[in-house]
Amino acid sequence: MPLQSKKINSSSSLLIPGIFLLSLIYWLYLSLTTRMDIVFDSIGYESLGRMIYTHGWIDYFKTGPNREPLYPLLISVSMSIEHLTGLAYVRIMAIFGVIILFLTQVLTYKILRLLNIRQGICALVLVYLAISPSLNNSAFSLYSEITTYPFILGILLASFYVWESINHAQKYRALFYSALLGTLFALTALVKGVFECIAPIYLLILFSTIFLMDKKAVAKRISLFTACAIAAVILFYAPITGFKWLNQHYNGNFVLTNRGSWLIYGNTARRTETLTLRELGADLAYTPGAGVCDHFFSQQECDFWSFQTTDRLGLAEQEELNRQHQHLSLKEMNAAMLHLSIQKVIHDPFQYFLLSTVEGLRMFFWESTQIGFVSYPHWLQKIYDIKILNNVLRLALSLLTCIAVIHLWVTAMIPRKSPLVFLIGVLIFIYIFLFSFVCTLTRYALPIAPLYLITIGIWINNLTLKKIN
Repeated sequence: MPLQSKKINSSSSLLIPGIFLLSLIYWLYLSLTTRMDIVFDSIGYESLGRMIYTHGWIDYFKTGPNREPLYPLLISVSMSIEHLTGLAYVRIMAIFGVIILFLTQVLTYKILRLLNIRQGICALVLVYLAISPSLNNSAFSLYSEITTYPFILGILLASFYVWESINHAQKYRALFYSALLGTLFALTALVKGVFECIAPIYLLILFSTIFLMDKKAVAKRISLFTACAIAAVILFYAPITGFKWLNQHYNGNFVLTNRGSWLIYGNTARRTETLTLRELGADLAYTPGAGVCDHFFSQQECDFWSFQTTDRLGLAEQEELNRQHQHLSLKEMNAAMLHLSIQKVIHDPFQYFLLSTVEGLRMFFWESTQIGFVSYPHWLQKIYDIKILNNVLRLALSLLTCIAVIHLWVTAMIPRKSPLVFLIGVLIFIYIFLFSFVCTLTRYALPIAPLYLITIGIWINNLTLKKIN
């Protein structure tokens, strides 16, 4: 009997390393057999990467404001390696994708172990992370979402260690992780500008909760608590403000990126139009995806809820403002568009917030075999083209995600019980809330997909524990 137990423990100890190894082999195979399709936004990323590689950063700023810089920088590095090795830069980007996915898998496992999730459930989460069609798509397409995964998981780990270090009066450790937290938020914002808004909300909640959980203990070390908060804020705002100042200096716009106000206006205008019950029904049907909507409604009715309508309404209003007021700066244009958006919300706030809630629900539909932008090996493409597989997989993962996240928000959001679970719930909520103001594409949900998988792991762990008990 002891011998049998020893064999079980030995095989169990090899389970996770085995998953890591097989995942790497699978990803490396995909990196060599897939092809990036450079279309739509990826054309812009490629152009910016080439600009940085051939002309440097001055041209990037002079022609701006442009997209967030970190992903184009990674493309430019790949182009430099292409020049040295002769290997196509897209193939190098695919290898970078493998490295990022592996780091994401390791960090996911670290978080699961900190949460005391059982080994078998950890294995399930890691295996699905390895084979997920949408996560693999993000690694082998020329889109920026892939870059956010390790940063967001790092934010959660750094936040947890800040919390623990302050509570245990570990001065240098607390300051280090606070500085790291601010830096990781800055890096994430330089990939996805929405984190410029997420960071201050999250940091406020984090430090307020640390203080409120144990006022007496924190009061005894108030200087450490204050220094940690200041370190996180400075390490976030210093690079972001510096980058915005460079935009101001070279192109006259004190902004992080070139998008924002017209997208908000386009969505606001669409959500505040006079709508029939049928049109509202089309919006609900569009939530799981355009394919579901097309099954029940006409293409015209469904197209109204697509990003093309948002772009059309937003850009048309921007052109109208330019026609009426010549030589508007970007700052003035943003202010005018936001003012018009607020006016439309005030005109019909109930419908606006109802449709914003529906938009937020789309963030749960993150899995799909049909995101596009990647050509897969023939055998895998044939599997991905099975329509029923895509529909079942998308629906199943969406329901699992929704159930797990709601379970987290309702039953597990107790800071004192599990700071890490609390912080996962907070970050997911802020992310979904802010994206509810714009038109949500499947890939917009991908930065928090690893968090969704962790949340599903937490739910399964709690569910099976109750059955065992």
